[in-house]
Amino acid sequence: MKGWGAIGAAIVGTVVGYSSTVRLGVESFVELYRDSLQGKRLALLTHAAARLPDGRLSLEVLKENFRIVAVWAPEHGFWGTFPAGESVPDEQIAGIPVFSLYGARRRPPAELFRAVDAVVVELQDIGIRPYTYLSTLVMVMAACAEFGVPVYVLDRPNPLGGTTVEGAVLDTALRSFVGMLPIPYRHGCTFGELARMANEQGWLPPSSDGRVGRCSLTVVPLRGWRRTMVWEETGLPWFPPSPNIPTPTAARAAGITGIFGEMGLWYIGIGGTTPFQILGAPQFPAERIVAELRSVLLSLGVRVGAIRFVPRTGQYARQECEGLFFYPEARHDARFFEAFTVIAPIVLRSIPDRCQRVNAQRWEMVQKVVGDREFALALCRGEGLAPWVNRGVEEFQKIRQRYLLYP
Repeated sequence: MKGWGAIGAAIVGTVVGYSSTVRLGVESFVELYRDSLQGKRLALLTHAAARLPDGRLSLEVLKENFRIVAVWAPEHGFWGTFPAGESVPDEQIAGIPVFSLYGARRRPPAELFRAVDAVVVELQDIGIRPYTYLSTLVMVMAACAEFGVPVYVLDRPNPLGGTTVEGAVLDTALRSFVGMLPIPYRHGCTFGELARMANEQGWLPPSSDGRVGRCSLTVVPLRGWRRTMVWEETGLPWFPPSPNIPTPTAARAAGITGIFGEMGLWYIGIGGTTPFQILGAPQFPAERIVAELRSVLLSLGVRVGAIRFVPRTGQYARQECEGLFFYPEARHDARFFEAFTVIAPIVLRSIPDRCQRVNAQRWEMVQKVVGDREFALALCRGEGLAPWVNRGVEEFQKIRQRYLLYP
């Protein structure tokens, strides 16, 4: 491909006449730092979901105004095409080397800093702890602390809003790439706020000699974003940050069904047109479960109905299935993790041998994703999960309050 126009067209045509109520960090960064960073060699941690309101790639705009010497790519790769968990190779985009941080390396090594004066982070997250872009941010900040390189985080909205916080705080004994910080499953923070929190709380991973440092961090904030805003209220276009988050609805639904997917007993829509909005399998008692769940899920901001479907991919490919279809509402006060805790015991009780059918490797991943071993054991046994909805949240809220940037 030649030129930035070809790169933009590879995913989507230009968004014409788009009007946003929110000014992104990347827009302010260009205005505020174009002169002071002129000629500085910048590495850019980004992907194709990071765009301006008119649809242009942030990489395109930053390259026009700064000296971008390298791109660092998270899970799914720069273009967001690699499936979850698949190793991403290095590549090139318009002559710029793209170094993968989800392959042989997860933390940028010393050689990636040899020709870099500063690192700029411009990533679109989805607002839940297991989504690995947060882990990549933390790893990059830790490396920058070790090698004395400043970091600029260009803030973006949390698509789930910034008010609701739910799900047990991560037990640090279960720290992994699907959960590195002691924060709840749904944290209600922007990347800029989380970066400040991780840096100041001493949560960055230690260097090779065991030291935990702080990086020189600058957060370029949003303008016009309020904590009660969900994505649809920002006026910003949505570009998929990964293959199975094609819409803001999918981002919300991931907080409901993502843990079910780790167990591997059901189809959750991955590979279909409505990823994360489906939960089902052959001979699934959908009608009975819907009758039991509908009223309580409505109170949590989630609509549900029974459906029949035939998956095109996965373990039930080409088999007739029954299941639940979820429509998580675009409300900042909707409670998606709590919805999961209501749904899970009812669904699991319909499978008498559930604990035996989930292998040890999958149970280990469930523990890492939920961030609590006791929760995972209760989940296996089909017990009530209500105690974990707010476990550790009050203490986290006190810490969080010191780092919030928006009203």
